[in-house]
Amino acid sequence: MTRNGGPMTVGLLALGLVAGAASAGAGTFPREKLPPHITPLTDVGQRAEWSLDGTRVLFLTRAGGEVREVDVETGEERPITERFERPEGWGFYRVMCLANGDYLLTGGPARKEAYLQILDKSLTRPPVVLDEVIAEGPAVSRTRMKIAWTRKQDKIWTADLVYEDGVPRLANRKLVIDNSRVEVDGVRYEGMVEPQSFRPPEERELIWAQYGSTEAGIFTSEVMGVNLETGKIVNYSRAPNQYDEPEGIFPDGRHTLIECDHHNPKGTSQIELYRLRLDGTGQDSVRLTHFSDVEGFRASNPVVRDDGRFIAFQESRSDSPPGSGDGLYLLDLERLPDPER
Repeated sequence: MTRNGGPMTVGLLALGLVAGAASAGAGTFPREKLPPHITPLTDVGQRAEWSLDGTRVLFLTRAGGEVREVDVETGEERPITERFERPEGWGFYRVMCLANGDYLLTGGPARKEAYLQILDKSLTRPPVVLDEVIAEGPAVSRTRMKIAWTRKQDKIWTADLVYEDGVPRLANRKLVIDNSRVEVDGVRYEGMVEPQSFRPPEERELIWAQYGSTEAGIFTSEVMGVNLETGKIVNYSRAPNQYDEPEGIFPDGRHTLIECDHHNPKGTSQIELYRLRLDGTGQDSVRLTHFSDVEGFRASNPVVRDDGRFIAFQESRSDSPPGSGDGLYLLDLERLPDPER
């Protein structure tokens, strides 16, 4: 793979030492604005996901596009889904790693008409399409064969993935969130919902986004958690007038990454990456990126590597649809300057 006419090498030992390999052309964040702890990874792509061993980042070429992976040591890319035939007009919208090494995909004719699909890690046969339509992204356990999803963003379900004669199916379905019955500290929430993470290390809690809007019509999100054993719900962000959408979660479960507009509360067009402590106060959040300081840009969709060292995330244009990305980056948490660390 090349960038700006020359080979791109992104080694784990060199992360943060590369001054920046992105061009400053239209749609690409200016490389001279990147701090030393943030390094470009791909020219295109969105919706990053870490491989289980942390050596690769999976991603989508675009919404409704293909799934690829990039080796973070060499920068080499490998196609994942382009080798398989599928119905005309179908594309992919999410890729996630299951605990057994298989891939969980969502794909179909449209973003709101995507089916859960399981792709064998051998990549020797097409994905198995499950009879389950999904809205937006599922939550996937990194240690168990368990997922959470929503069909119409009004309810969240969990289930186990089981294999019978090598064929996957969903078992033990359970309704865990109904947005007509979400109440925390006397406040009723009835907006759209979306699952995000099983909170490690015990995974007894599911973190999800509870969407809403301000009186001025600005789209908002709160970081919520539900205890999967007791049903107790906690509002972790406690900021009803700003956008706080949970994304990747840290392996110790004490913090989660969020997309947040606290610095410029104008909704999703201004989001940046923040780290939020999951202690229920909503007070301890730290801004990690400053892409929106350059007009027309924002940073979004971060995921944490399982050792807690690196974050993969995407650059996008501020006027693009939610989730759209124009290339992936790596953020080295050990090189963060104080007081962000």
